[in-house]
Amino acid sequence: MYLGYWDKLLNHLETIVMIILLGVLLFALMNCFLGHQLMRLWMTVIGLAVGGCFGGYMGLRQFYDKNAIFLTATICAFAVAIAATLVYRVGLIVLCGGVVFATLELLFPVSSMSVHMGFLALALVAGIASFERETVVVTWITGVCGGLAAAKAGFLLLHWPSTVIAILVGAALAALGIKYQYSQIRKNPPKPRKRKH
Repeated sequence: MYLGYWDKLLNHLETIVMIILLGVLLFALMNCFLGHQLMRLWMTVIGLAVGGCFGGYMGLRQFYDKNAIFLTATICAFAVAIAATLVYRVGLIVLCGGVVFATLELLFPVSSMSVHMGFLALALVAGIASFERETVVVTWITGVCGGLAAAKAGFLLLHWPSTVIAILVGAALAALGIKYQYSQIRKNPPKPRKRKH
């Protein structure tokens, strides 16, 4: 049953990849231009994605029944999303760290576990850095990562393999996105958060 399930998915792999890339492109563009403005939404969405991926991975390692794998992925997805929404610092780590990690994985797909761990370490550093300078870090991370991810996803959809040109196009998108985000922040400055001593 387990192998037959994956065989069916593999038969439609190209279509599935195209749909995923379109989703990545749309999400990345919205993140690039509306990252800070829709921060709470991104915390929840990325929390769902991070939790779902982790839960699905753990389910694949522990179970061979597709229903059990789906249940594990769903429970983890909602657990992380709820934590990211209710606990603000968890949300910042999920948002900033998740965006950085996903962008690095998209730009530099490699199979080395040490590289994945390096990407994860950078993601955690980015998330923790947002504790002190939230507006600046969130704006720059969502702008830069959103622009780079959008460009890379677009190039993959068009079957253009050049990572260098994708990075240049992504940098241009990032500059526009950051400029737009700051213009919106100036119009509606975020309220300062009270720090607990």
